[in-house]
Amino acid sequence: MRSLVATLLALGCLQPLQVAATCLANGTEPAALKNLVNPSGEAYPVGLFVGNWPGGLATSSLAGILIQEMLGYNVSYNGPGGSTTHGMYAISGCRNPTATTAEERGCDAKVTYNHITMEMWEAYPSLWADLQKNKAMAPKALTSMGYDGKTSTYLLKSVQESVAESEGLPLEFYTSYNANWWKPWLYFDNTSSVNATRFLKKCSETQIFSDSLMRNYLAQTGDSAGVQIIDGAVVGSCPDEYFWRAPSCRNETFKCVIFFTGGAGWSVHLIMQQATAWNMPIAMAIANTWGDFAAMPVAHRSLFYWWEPDPTFLELAPVEVIFPPHDRVGHANGDLKTAPSTIRLTKGVSKDLLSLAPRVENFLVNMEISMAMINAIMLDQKNTGDSWDDVTCRWLQGNKATWESWLPDDTTCFAGFGLVDIESGELAMDRTVREGKRCQACPSGTFSERLVDSIGVTYICSACPLGTSQASGASLKCEPCDKGTYQDELGSQSCKRCPLGTYQDQEGQAQCIACPDGSSTLGLGSVAFTDCGCVEGRIDVAPAGLTCEVCSVGLTCPAMGTLESYETGVHPLGTKYLPIVDAGYYTTAAEPLKVYKCGKTWHCPGGVPDSCAGGRAGVPCAECPQGKTWSEGQCMECEAWRQILWGISVVGVFLFLTASYYLMTSKVTAKASVLFTTTCAFGMLVSLLQSVGIIGMMTVEWPVDLKGFFSYFQATQILLWSGVPLHHG
Repeated sequence: MRSLVATLLALGCLQPLQVAATCLANGTEPAALKNLVNPSGEAYPVGLFVGNWPGGLATSSLAGILIQEMLGYNVSYNGPGGSTTHGMYAISGCRNPTATTAEERGCDAKVTYNHITMEMWEAYPSLWADLQKNKAMAPKALTSMGYDGKTSTYLLKSVQESVAESEGLPLEFYTSYNANWWKPWLYFDNTSSVNATRFLKKCSETQIFSDSLMRNYLAQTGDSAGVQIIDGAVVGSCPDEYFWRAPSCRNETFKCVIFFTGGAGWSVHLIMQQATAWNMPIAMAIANTWGDFAAMPVAHRSLFYWWEPDPTFLELAPVEVIFPPHDRVGHANGDLKTAPSTIRLTKGVSKDLLSLAPRVENFLVNMEISMAMINAIMLDQKNTGDSWDDVTCRWLQGNKATWESWLPDDTTCFAGFGLVDIESGELAMDRTVREGKRCQACPSGTFSERLVDSIGVTYICSACPLGTSQASGASLKCEPCDKGTYQDELGSQSCKRCPLGTYQDQEGQAQCIACPDGSSTLGLGSVAFTDCGCVEGRIDVAPAGLTCEVCSVGLTCPAMGTLESYETGVHPLGTKYLPIVDAGYYTTAAEPLKVYKCGKTWHCPGGVPDSCAGGRAGVPCAECPQGKTWSEGQCMECEAWRQILWGISVVGVFLFLTASYYLMTSKVTAKASVLFTTTCAFGMLVSLLQSVGIIGMMTVEWPVDLKGFFSYFQATQILLWSGVPLHHG
């Protein structure tokens, strides 16, 4: 199709669109027209990119007049573009959509000033897929134009009717051309009637000499006589240089029915396969110029290639020749003997048109033109030579009932929009009373909800429910609050973070869950129960769950402290959260929460339970382990000389007490025997040891240095109580 349009433009056969003056009696005055306004506050007209071919010009003019006069928007007619691809680039935001290279097209824009392109031929799926990759600017294809595009084989209606009346042969069906059954050449001109050198291209100048196309023809048909090999290339065989003839008339050229096409040989490979497969006596030729192509069916009774919609042969009322229905798989594999596929024609719009002007997009969705309507408009323009502006205005004035059905109902909202009261600006929940209501994009904190009523389908803006929020406008749903957040109010734009001392481990919640008594969290937005921990001054003593107890004096318990981390000296959050025993205090490993105060601070360094300095042991770090003694600031192994010294010390004490007894009781001892004296001295020693041991067992808190001393005498006391008789006298 691009080559067709290029030919039309080169020949000047198409008129550029002119912007018409006010056409409709109740149309919006130019001074009252409004512009689009984007989120940045920039204002500009609705951009309508015009396709420079008859159908594109006609439908662009129709849409532009109605958008201006019935919907009240300024319209800028941009382009024109010679191909559907130009329109696709235009509504994607490309600054120069008709350029030939990607760099020149400039498709990196963030704003598009082209919002609509009419009669978009859906024949470029690869390009359309590429344009969809840019999510921010991806264009949209709306509903069908109301008619499809197609190419096919045609004959003049006058010929078809004449043969049907005189012979009863329906030339509109391909089977009527089977040379084994019928003589179709009787109803058409012979090739000898054509001035080939003047009006036709040589086969060598056309697609008939395409190696790839002819190789496929040969593979599909096996017609080796229809091709020839030139310099290793497979090309079509044209003995007279101008006509390629099908097998059914190749040897009897007078039986050939002329078939005209144009350009470089539009669809020659398809026509060749159809003629051979269905035994049609075709002699195919390519017109030299567009003017020659348009004149050939008028000058010669013939078959010819054509496409719709197009006004070239409209006044001749061409009749399509019907072939077997399109075989998609066959065509994909190069088998072209069935009818070509029709091409869907749609309205293309920019991604942002719905948010900028929903009524305009709604109008385009409703706009539907039949093939008869578009043909009538194009034929009027061809017959009168008037501008497209004048022709379409005439059509609108004469077909009010048709186009009024395209206009959007102000209360029929699209998804992303909802009803609003025009006067108060408040959201409306129904349209029981339609007057004074219109559609607008749903604001943040709401979502567009489908409403079905007696009128049909519309949308309203409903407040986001509890546990959800929506920050963006024109949204179709509200988003549930994430874990660690909540929302306890309707219609919110964002969710709240759970406060200190609470958490939320589920999405879409209206409240947060409180941590157990005596516990809290380290910050806002906690997402799990495990984020809860005991507050400062308390410690979690539960092996599972959370139980916070007050820490005793002598323990430092930061927030999030646990008994496990206290015992191991390792906390998953770091040493900042590790409970410890204070210096000067002691706890046992068996009862880590029972705190003892040490006699001397340096004996108890603190930290983890059961920590003593210098190798001391006992509670609280009061003594050295058995077999060791305190020396030079640490517990050391007892040496033999130290044990001997202790023995000598005991003997010395005994002798000292004996001597003291003799000196202090000399008058008595002068009469006493040695045995009596010794017994009295030993009894005094034992009494001393017992007295000191008993004093050590008192509940008085003695200095730590005296504990070992008292323990020694307590051991002596136990020994004596075991059966050693004590004598005093």
